[in-house]
Amino acid sequence: MATPSSRFEELVKTLEAFSAQAPIEPLAFGDATDKLDKSAYSFTAILAVLPFLQPIPLGLFALIGSAAFIALGLQLYRGEQVLSLPEKIRKVTLSQRTRKTLTNTCLNIVKFFRRFTKPRLSHLVQGKQGQQIGGFIFVVVGALVAIPLGGVVPFKNLFPSLAVLFYCTGEIENDGVMVIMALFCLVLTCLFYGLLIYIVWKFGSAAISHFVWK
Repeated sequence: MATPSSRFEELVKTLEAFSAQAPIEPLAFGDATDKLDKSAYSFTAILAVLPFLQPIPLGLFALIGSAAFIALGLQLYRGEQVLSLPEKIRKVTLSQRTRKTLTNTCLNIVKFFRRFTKPRLSHLVQGKQGQQIGGFIFVVVGALVAIPLGGVVPFKNLFPSLAVLFYCTGEIENDGVMVIMALFCLVLTCLFYGLLIYIVWKFGSAAISHFVWK
């Protein structure tokens, strides 16, 4: 069984390879994930979350990313050993410049998380229960990033992205506390989205009352 340190080194190499110059540019997401272990859910999820770390709303791509996380989550929850992604997701391409920027951001975040990780509450990340918790997190993230908020809210996917990174770091490091942090990020996401919807509804109702009914 691979140690947390060796798995983290493998993750770093994977991300560096993803950001490097590819024979064919821009690189298709499916070509990148084909180089991973077919059961490497955490590594694939980290690659899939990279575009969501930027502040600009992703529009249609958010729906594609949503489908990727839901597909990953359902397969992980069922305990499937062979990972597969929908063809539309596999065809998504990113330029080397974009991949490098997002990869560096992801590495900095994961390395920062790793300062606080250690093996604890391992039952939350290991075995069938760990798989089901991870699958639940991915499915919820997929559902949340698909919620349209007008395409103008910066960093709307920040907390869901952090939830994925927390879980994946916890799974790699055998740290169940990181899984708890991931679930906390999902709660924060729901509160954040709820607040935004309330503000839009409140101001929308006030505008209608002022301009229509006045």
